[in-house]
Amino acid sequence: MTYRAYLRTFDGQISEKTITKDQDAAAEAFTALVGRTDLDGHKLAAALTYNNGQLAFHRFDRNPGDRDYWRDKLDEIEWPSAGRPAEMEGGKRVNVYLDAESLSIAAKLGKGNVSDGIRKALKQAE
Repeated sequence: MTYRAYLRTFDGQISEKTITKDQDAAAEAFTALVGRTDLDGHKLAAALTYNNGQLAFHRFDRNPGDRDYWRDKLDEIEWPSAGRPAEMEGGKRVNVYLDAESLSIAAKLGKGNVSDGIRKALKQAE
């Protein structure tokens, strides 16, 4: 399970590559690349992949609203689900019933993992 964030020229050359197993580090690296306004108008792209599958591809020669322009929609990246979490000390499996809106919010907070989203929301409520 590996994330990669990198710049790519249209002839396939790659630079500024970040390889990590950490989703937050991958998001930070891709955000930094996409935020490079000095590259606007150039035939370059910032790519974000997970296990060699593309999650996002930002082209610097595109404009807001265009396909492959991610600067204004980084929160729309469809991150892979984290899967079953490791056992945690004092943890217990429980079932919850959520309406569609709450489920969506929890998934967004947890970057695709509803349980993580619920835990984050509960910590914020403290």
